[in-house]
Amino acid sequence: MKRTFLILIISLSSGWLWAQEGVKFEELTFQEALEKAKAENRWIFLDAYTSWCGPCKMMAEKVFTRAEAGDFFNIHFVNVKSDMEKGEGPALAKKLGIGAYPTFVLIKPDGTVHDKLVGGSDVAGIINRVENSMKSEKTVGTLTMRYERGERDKQFLLEYLEALLKVSDIRQVREVAALLTEQLTDTEKVEPTCWSLFDNNDLAPFGSANYHFLLENRKQFYRHVGREKVDTRLANLYAGVLSSIVWGRDTKTTPDDVKVMERVIRELQTDRKKQLLAYVAMANAYKKKDTGKLLKLCRKEFPRFSDADVMMMVMPVSVYFRSQEDKEALKEFVEIGKAFIPNLNIQANVDYVSYYFTELERQL
Repeated sequence: MKRTFLILIISLSSGWLWAQEGVKFEELTFQEALEKAKAENRWIFLDAYTSWCGPCKMMAEKVFTRAEAGDFFNIHFVNVKSDMEKGEGPALAKKLGIGAYPTFVLIKPDGTVHDKLVGGSDVAGIINRVENSMKSEKTVGTLTMRYERGERDKQFLLEYLEALLKVSDIRQVREVAALLTEQLTDTEKVEPTCWSLFDNNDLAPFGSANYHFLLENRKQFYRHVGREKVDTRLANLYAGVLSSIVWGRDTKTTPDDVKVMERVIRELQTDRKKQLLAYVAMANAYKKKDTGKLLKLCRKEFPRFSDADVMMMVMPVSVYFRSQEDKEALKEFVEIGKAFIPNLNIQANVDYVSYYFTELERQL
């Protein structure tokens, strides 16, 4: 009797310690994990991460180490993790259609992908998301199976597209969006259910057919989708394009394209209008390599800029001045940049911009 009781105590103690360890990720290749899951009739929980991903680190250090996480995942899954940029990771990311991090892949014992969950959560959040997914019959995995069986009606393609967008499977997103667009009438395209075709940089990049359809049918989109959504979409799109010009990454956008953007920006109802028009002026000055004009614009516009403008325009312009063999222009730009720092409210931006302009000053 004493011996039985002692064994029970040891077993309970071992189980408690095991749970306290958090999620037990096994050192297995993907194929080995599939084989183990099939043999044990268990699902696979794959943590797809990268070394530079902040939310991935948070999940690894703050969530998966928790006892509650261990209690749930160690019982229900063969748990594995893979750096998507090392070893078999790149091939696995391509195979599973992973384009954002962290992505948590739920795979059934027979090896079929059931779902992909993107983004970090707290302990309760990730457990809830996984439990709800396991009960659902409309996950990205089940919809993919229906698609592979040949289902192509409009309602299904819309549903599948939304699921793919949530997991950032860009290759499949483009394929499904193209099939859906072929079936839609112009009247259907302006409906709220189809807005994702136009509110996405991969499906409606600047200059694309979807972009031009949005621009040419703005009034219809205003009525059906709402002016705020449409104007916000165009403002964000133009901010990205104009920033890319000044970064030197966009060499295809013409002066005429910039004129069209300026005209549309003037018609938008957005509190970013002044900033966007400043972006237009800076893009035009950059294209002409007019250093004097750029300096005047920086001195005039930077005081109006905020945290949102740091990576969109302040840093691109700084790259231009850093690359010029004009010490006086660089000196003036550094002065303008340092005076801009008090406008910032996010401490990370304050630290970054302060360090950056201090380093620029050392080049003088």
